[in-house]
Amino acid sequence: MLTVKLPQIFQVHQVPRIFWEDGIMSGYRHPKSSALDCILSSFQMTNETINIWTHFLPTW
Repeated sequence: MLTVKLPQIFQVHQVPRIFWEDGIMSGYRHPKSSALDCILSSFQMTNETINIWTHFLPTW
């Protein structure tokens, strides 16, 4: 069976202040995430998940 380790998701205090967004307290990806980590994180609940899927699904 294939298992995939999803990338770690961070709280606001765990990422550099430059990446902080008002009102978003969790769901941050690591600032130096690989392309694969970014793709895999689209299947996790991050602060961008809904944004990604609502823009992606209408194109189908």
